[in-house]
Amino acid sequence: MPEKESIVLVCSALLVSVLYHEVVLWLFRAWLNNPYYSHGLLLIPVGAALVYLKRNEIHRAEPETWHVLPLCFGLFLYLIGIILHLPTLLAFSLLPVLAGFSLVLLGKGAKPLLFPIFLIATAIPFPFFESLEKPLQSLSASAVSTIFGFLGMPVSMTGNSVTLAGNTYWIAPACSGLNRIMPLLSLTAILAYLLHGNLLARFFLFALVFLLALASNIFRLFITLLIGEWYGIEAAVGFFHNFASIAFFLVAIMLIFVYARVFKLRMSNM
Repeated sequence: MPEKESIVLVCSALLVSVLYHEVVLWLFRAWLNNPYYSHGLLLIPVGAALVYLKRNEIHRAEPETWHVLPLCFGLFLYLIGIILHLPTLLAFSLLPVLAGFSLVLLGKGAKPLLFPIFLIATAIPFPFFESLEKPLQSLSASAVSTIFGFLGMPVSMTGNSVTLAGNTYWIAPACSGLNRIMPLLSLTAILAYLLHGNLLARFFLFALVFLLALASNIFRLFITLLIGEWYGIEAAVGFFHNFASIAFFLVAIMLIFVYARVFKLRMSNM
């Protein structure tokens, strides 16, 4: 790398470090302490792995005039975030800043770096996101009750409690599925990135995350209550309740691959 470019790279890294060290610390505190975003810790090694898979596509090219725009936009968001004291906006501003610096330094050869950078957006805490917990809790309880009623089983619902064959199950806030939406958003984004095929179909897959999360969570609750009826409440709230969290993602992944097969999406060659 020429000396001039090395100096630009070092200065860019120092600038980002000075501007964003508090923002990065805020993100890591959220990832360590907020169960909705704890998957953010995994996105760093995952992003590095995605860059490694496409390392042969990274090269130095002449930057175009517009390549500076993401950098300018990111710094503008940073300024607004500082003025309004919005940590979420400050965190989001880091992404176009990193993308902008990559494009300015590498031109279109920076393309393999862009997705891993913007993947971090799926682990940035959103204001008021947790306010969705109660509506999702009620919706999940209602949906599970409806399914059992459709199957002809004696079921009733009071608040967020489902009574099935004499046993009452409370659908707790933690069972709303909200704490799995953001991790599923990350997972779906990664799979949409790795799948090859119609761009609109891949984008629509990403847009279906909320429905995927809701459907998978309702299925998880349905199976949990069914286990409770077959083997007792202790079995439902014990080992299987913990295993059901894994089942949630397995069901979601299965639905994603069914979608991919229907729309003829396939894994791209790295």
